[in-house]
Amino acid sequence: SYTSGDTIVVWRWGMVKAGDVVVFVKNGMTMVKRAAQRNEDSWTMRSDNLSEGSDSLDFGEVSNKNIIGRVVAKY
Repeated sequence: SYTSGDTIVVWRWGMVKAGDVVVFVKNGMTMVKRAAQRNEDSWTMRSDNLSEGSDSLDFGEVSNKNIIGRVVAKY
């Protein structure tokens, strides 16, 4: 689980795969979510915190071009 103020390391190269935690921009906001399912040119994102988080059910799919990269470490 990630909270405001966490420091993360993001890898901007390579392919995202289902299960990766990714950073992306949606509706002008930078978000961190788990990539759940890839569609043709977009991803369905899921929140690890289902009781309080938001995911693609709330904000829709995320285009590949809006994905910044994969989270590889958290401090």
